[in-house]
Amino acid sequence: MIHLEITKSSTPLALGLYEYDFDQISIGRSKKNDLIFLDKELPLQYLVIKIVQGQLIVQSLTPSPYFFVNEKKISGVLKLKPQDVIAFGDNQIRILQSSVSNMSADFSSAYETFNKKSPEMRFALEFIEDILLNLEKDSNV
Repeated sequence: MIHLEITKSSTPLALGLYEYDFDQISIGRSKKNDLIFLDKELPLQYLVIKIVQGQLIVQSLTPSPYFFVNEKKISGVLKLKPQDVIAFGDNQIRILQSSVSNMSADFSSAYETFNKKSPEMRFALEFIEDILLNLEKDSNV
């Protein structure tokens, strides 16, 4: 389980507390991430925060971009502890706590099955998501 707070974001509606009942969350611009940031400078798949052998870590998913933890420039992998702040672009995430959960974080097989059985539903959900993102964007203008 991972608890965090988005304390600063280029997307104001993203601010707030988040609680994930699984041991891994992905961060990036893609709709396939658990935390989606609309920052155009951000890669589609950017970071992953996960629990490995009882330790919370943050790991870059791309070779070149870096991020900051407690104002120190990082690339690669770093252990995290409560109150650590991860920063990238105009965004900041504060780690609140973590603990190992019983739920699996690998939803790729479920996503593939859903995509094969109901491709029209995936397009409908993406269409609705695009409309909501555009409404959010228009309300911020």
